[in-house]
Amino acid sequence: MMSMLPEMELLQYVYKTADMGCEGIHAVEDRAEEKLRTELSRELGEYENIRSQADVLIREKGDEPAGAGMMAKWSADLMSAGQLAMDDSRSRIAEMMIQGTTMGIVKTIRHLRDYEGHDKPVRELTQKLLDTQESNVEKMKDFL
Repeated sequence: MMSMLPEMELLQYVYKTADMGCEGIHAVEDRAEEKLRTELSRELGEYENIRSQADVLIREKGDEPAGAGMMAKWSADLMSAGQLAMDDSRSRIAEMMIQGTTMGIVKTIRHLRDYEGHDKPVRELTQKLLDTQESNVEKMKDFL
């Protein structure tokens, strides 16, 4: 059964996902070697751009953006630290980024399919998030 996803819910999802992308990068960037850090920095810029576009659309529609909660951010930091305690090699960092982003890709595809609205900027921004996520996974493969 298809459930229709309201516009604001989709926009909030895009905002929150881009926010978590930023958090995930911040959680590992200090441990990355230079080449990987450069790539992570580029990805961070993309997520910040998407987050700010979602912020504008959400505010235009009269709502406030709801980012990833403090617990989610704290949990991401703690998980990253734990997973990197024994192995903080660039391939381990890349693997973690791929795993996290792949979970996001699955959710983004589902949300895009469930969205039956006709707001072109909302759909285009969600597609941009998906394209960014897929591209980032491909780029991280180089570091495995």
